[in-house]
Amino acid sequence: MEPPASDLADAPVPMFPKFGPEGRFLVLPLFALLGRGYPVRVAELAREAGRDEGTVRRHLAGWRGLRRDADGSVIGFGGLDLFPTRHHLRVGERDLFAWSAWDTLILPAILGEEAAVASRCRATDDDILLRVAPEGVLDCEPEDVRLGLRVPGRKAPGEGRPSVEAVFLAGREAAGEWRGARTDARILSLEEGFRLGLEVWTRLLGADLFPRRRGELGP
Repeated sequence: MEPPASDLADAPVPMFPKFGPEGRFLVLPLFALLGRGYPVRVAELAREAGRDEGTVRRHLAGWRGLRRDADGSVIGFGGLDLFPTRHHLRVGERDLFAWSAWDTLILPAILGEEAAVASRCRATDDDILLRVAPEGVLDCEPEDVRLGLRVPGRKAPGEGRPSVEAVFLAGREAAGEWRGARTDARILSLEEGFRLGLEVWTRLLGADLFPRRRGELGP
């Protein structure tokens, strides 16, 4: 018998940056600024977070997975990106993008805003359409969309950093086709994927910071 989805939360946490007791206070302000749809300058983040610019620069320098443009402004972070990916989010009048299917389920809770999500099934390439609120998935098309999640175990030295593979699957047959020989993969409902994302980000930031109420950090 497979363990409950909540038991998966331990594995992804080491794949995220170590924000630290002070750096964690920059995370939600950075998401809020990036969610406005424009590159985020370090000075702007420092003002938003109420920290001095030098301190902010030191923290960001240690965060892996941070995407910057040629000017050093942040254009991608924590699963949210300003440039097109396979996963499109329409948030208000803004076009945003996610790094993985799983990110689309949790980003509305982080941003405090509802999102219309357009993606594709990894197995069939069929369209996947979702409406996701900060409180979870409101509706989806087709109705039986699943989340395929693969969290590799610890890698041997020299193999590189492990990463999560998270994909949308358009129903049971597509889920079975994708899972195939992926013995370490899990098939989750969208609700399970959302709850798992909440758990992971709560562990990363602390329950005093996340989850936040709808609109609290929105534009």
